[in-house]
Amino acid sequence: MNPPYDLSISKPVSVWNKPLKIEPKNFFLNLAKAVFKGAQGEFEDATENLADAFVDLSSEDKAGQLAWLLIYNALTKALSGVLLDCQDIFELIDAPDETKQQQLSAILSNHFEQIDVGINAEFFQHPQQLPLLQEFGKSLQHWLTGLGLNTSQAQALAQRLPDRFALELHSEWLKEPERYANITTAVQTPFTQAAQQQRRWLQYHAWLREQVNQRMFAEVFSLQSVYVPLRAYYQEQPKEQHHRSVADTEQDSKKLVVDLQTELADWVNHFNADDAIRLLSGGPGCGKSSFCKMFAAHIAEHSAVKVLFVPLHLFDLSADLIDAVARFIAQNRYLEGSPLNVKQGESRLLVIFDGLDEISMQGKAAAQAAQEFIDELLRKLNGFNGQQLQRQFIISGRDLVVQANANKFRSTKQILHILPYFVDEQDRKSYQDPQMLLDEDQRHLWWHNYGKASGKAYTEMPTALASRNLTEITRWPLLNYLVALSFDRQQLDFDAATTLNQVYSDLLKAVYERQYEGKNRKHQGAGNLAFKDFCRILEEIALAVWHGDGRTTTVEYIQSRCNKSNLHRYLEEFQEGAEKGVTRLLTAFYFRQSGEVKGDKTFEFTHKSFGEYLIACRLVRMLDVVQSEWQRHEDDPDRGMDLRKILIDWAEIFGTTTIDDYLYQFLQNQVALAKPEKVNQWQHLLCRLIESAMAHGMPMEKLDLHSFQEMFRQSCNAENALFAMHSACAKNSQQVLEIEWPSEDSFGNCMHRLRSSDSYIPLDYLAFLDLSDSNLRYQNFFCADLSYAKLKYTDASGVTLTEATLENIDAEGAEFGFSMLENANLQNANLERANFRGASLERANL
Repeated sequence: MNPPYDLSISKPVSVWNKPLKIEPKNFFLNLAKAVFKGAQGEFEDATENLADAFVDLSSEDKAGQLAWLLIYNALTKALSGVLLDCQDIFELIDAPDETKQQQLSAILSNHFEQIDVGINAEFFQHPQQLPLLQEFGKSLQHWLTGLGLNTSQAQALAQRLPDRFALELHSEWLKEPERYANITTAVQTPFTQAAQQQRRWLQYHAWLREQVNQRMFAEVFSLQSVYVPLRAYYQEQPKEQHHRSVADTEQDSKKLVVDLQTELADWVNHFNADDAIRLLSGGPGCGKSSFCKMFAAHIAEHSAVKVLFVPLHLFDLSADLIDAVARFIAQNRYLEGSPLNVKQGESRLLVIFDGLDEISMQGKAAAQAAQEFIDELLRKLNGFNGQQLQRQFIISGRDLVVQANANKFRSTKQILHILPYFVDEQDRKSYQDPQMLLDEDQRHLWWHNYGKASGKAYTEMPTALASRNLTEITRWPLLNYLVALSFDRQQLDFDAATTLNQVYSDLLKAVYERQYEGKNRKHQGAGNLAFKDFCRILEEIALAVWHGDGRTTTVEYIQSRCNKSNLHRYLEEFQEGAEKGVTRLLTAFYFRQSGEVKGDKTFEFTHKSFGEYLIACRLVRMLDVVQSEWQRHEDDPDRGMDLRKILIDWAEIFGTTTIDDYLYQFLQNQVALAKPEKVNQWQHLLCRLIESAMAHGMPMEKLDLHSFQEMFRQSCNAENALFAMHSACAKNSQQVLEIEWPSEDSFGNCMHRLRSSDSYIPLDYLAFLDLSDSNLRYQNFFCADLSYAKLKYTDASGVTLTEATLENIDAEGAEFGFSMLENANLQNANLERANFRGASLERANL
């Protein structure tokens, strides 16, 4: 049945405005003044308050005028919100004089009032597609360029308006539903007829769409402006896998390439209770989080399925999953209730959990927290299926944490591995790609989008970056973006040796120069931090984060760390700048306030890889400092620090958290930036520290720890760090330095000790290690990196060295009897007089 009234009427804005006595010119002028004053209150004053607007018209006209009032309120709030979010951009621009502001506002108002606006049922279905927004956007761009923005900045801001408008429209209706009640009698759509809870979901979905249109880091443009659709692959394992090595199984499995969004959209739209979970696996910066946001927005707009997006670093699974989601919802301004509750929750729901490696559980290590989260989710999913609830879950996480839980997901397509923008021709041979998706080098598409969004003249990736040697830092989304920022600065020479550490360092300089030295800086009270002190504070914040959950920390702990490191006065200057808005670029790009813990503000890194870079800088700095102090002590016993004092500091810095592979890569790159003689000095000290730790143990009794279990855990982390830092130095020095082990069993006992704890076992950090004359009988070095290690006359009887890297080892006179060496790499090894009696050397590379 047709509704009693029809709002399918098209009128110029000026006609809609007359009964409400709306004067857009005043709004635009006040808004122009507000963007240069910068205070939030100025924006609120600029937005006209039409709450008391009286509509004394017939029912038909009243419904139409109320609809226009709803649109106008939403539009003014959306425009104010978009401009408020870009205050740091306007701070760098000289404000036009008031006469010009009045002229610009009059022109914009005149164009605005001439636009025809038709209000009909279709509008309420898709408010972001209202033609008014497109027409007004063109005029808005001219207004913004008149105020001083460049063309690309103005275009980026105008493009953000439609999705922000849709969000404000939902918010306005929810805030005053009685006021707009007449509209529901005039038009019947899912929007106007929705119940309160359903309307909240509509608003939340509008918010999801608006998220991908928010500013990307400190840019004016959004993620959606530069986003490139990702590709992924899933593996089909061979049916017979018994008695097969990991390498053989991996080699024989089929890797089938898919378009990630198409694959997951098809899975969402064809619900199968027996196949309701997908894991997205990928390394840091591969685009997992960006894809999750884009996919959530896609489902929200193109599917009837309700979607909930949950960043797991903001999620605390301290008990029941259903209750944890309800607590997460309680902190969201758009939703209410408990969507996973089996009685009051949603029967059809997609939940996207982003960041499995970042989940927080009180008192649990990250790996254990991830495992328990997966187990809890699988248990709950069985319960949902038993009650015919159609709920699906997507979980993203770094590849290591996904691999650790892969045995729980055996169905084909359950684990999707994200692929880079570029896969070279040789590597493509290992994939089955019937759609030939990998033939496209997506880096060119990204650079084209970036050039268009930023106003720079890029139509494809610059030739200077197309070198094969730079592929590793250009083929992943985040790294490619960082390279683009650094490339634009033209301060870093990109060559085969360029690492992400150097790119991050260059970008930190850019932040510092813009925020602390920029000639257009508006806040003169920002302090006078030198660049080295600026970096030093950031490193200490990173260390505080590392000692926390790996991504967040509290202000209280940051202050504690800075006090211990005598950085308090630098922290005060840094905070002064942050509070006055000077570090907007820094906080937008690197870290931001994320909430509170027991009333104390918490800060998080927006990207873990940046935190890992800063942690690596701090740890290498610490190594350099203690080496200098030890040298002073060697020269004069009354000065500096002896080995035991150094190990106390070592345990305090390295004991709380273990070094993983991601952090280790940054450590190795940071060590490589030092002079060779400095690296040799560091390696020499680390050998002496290893000797002291093995002979006398780590001095954990000197730390304020309250249980043997915690002392043991931190001792293992600190010992693991000794091997990791030694490996980082040795791989750069290419030297094996002598280590005097207290006994032939010392190293083997250390490995047993580390295995009995939750610490990361340093099997990847054993290269260039002197293990001569050691007793390693029956140790497990599966997949270990022992390249260039010295194993002269070592007893390695019965040792598992399957798939180990043993290139260039010196194993003269070593005993390998009955050892497992399948698929081990022994290229260029010195095996003179070594004994392999009874050893398994199947497929070993000799």
